[in-house]
Amino acid sequence: MPTYSGTYTFGMTALQTVQAALRLTGAFDEYETIPDTDTANVLQALEILVKEMAQDGLPLWCVKDVSFPTVIGQATYNLSTITGTTLPLRILDQYIVDQAGNSVTLIMTSRYDWDTLGQKFQPGIPNQVWYDPQLNNGTLTLYDVPIDATHTIHVVVQLQMMDVGSLTNNLYFPQEAYRMLKWCLADEICLEYRTPADERREINEKATGYRDKFFNAEFGQEQTSVFFTPSERQRM
Repeated sequence: MPTYSGTYTFGMTALQTVQAALRLTGAFDEYETIPDTDTANVLQALEILVKEMAQDGLPLWCVKDVSFPTVIGQATYNLSTITGTTLPLRILDQYIVDQAGNSVTLIMTSRYDWDTLGQKFQPGIPNQVWYDPQLNNGTLTLYDVPIDATHTIHVVVQLQMMDVGSLTNNLYFPQEAYRMLKWCLADEICLEYRTPADERREINEKATGYRDKFFNAEFGQEQTSVFFTPSERQRM
C-alpha cells in the first residue's frame, strides 16, 4: 500500500526563498554559507518584488469584503481605518444594504464625475461612491449624505500584499506560488550578482513564464462570467 503524508502544510520561509534565488544566480552553491549581508540585501529585493506584484492581478487571498454602518450626516469614511490592516488598492464592488437585508449596487464615480456633481452634501440614501486612494489612507465618499444610520455599506477591496518582514517569516502567498517567487527573485538579482548573460536570459524566460502562468491563468482569479451593459448615465 502507498504511504502518504496526510498533510498540506508545506511552506517556505523568506530565508529559504532568498537562498534558493541566490543559488539560481550561481553566486553560491548548496554547500556555501551565504553571508548575512547578502541575505539582507536580497530580502529587500524580495520585499520590493512582492509589493509590485499587486499590479499583476486580483489575487483571491488579498480580496476582502468590508462593511460599515452609515452615520447620519457623514459622507466620508476612512477605509484604511475600517479594514484595520492596510490601504485598499482598489474597490472591486460596492453595494448598500437596508434593515430588511435588501441590497442595491452603488455606482462607482470617477474623480472627474465627482467634481462635477451638484449638491454633493444633500441628505438622502447613498446611491454613488467615490474612492480616493492616497499614500497613507483611502477614503470613500458617499453621495447622497446618509440621512439615517439604518443602512450598511459593503465594499469588496483588494488589499496590499503583506510585508515579508523577517527572513524567518513565511511568505504571504499560497504554495502554488513558491516556484514563481524563487525564479522571479533570481531574475531580479541576477544582474547584481554578475550572472553570465546567457544564464540571465534563461532565468528571465523561466521567471516570466511562471509569473504569467500564476497571475494570468485561472489560478488566483475568481471563476465567474463577465457581463457588459451600457451605462445609463451620459455626460451633457
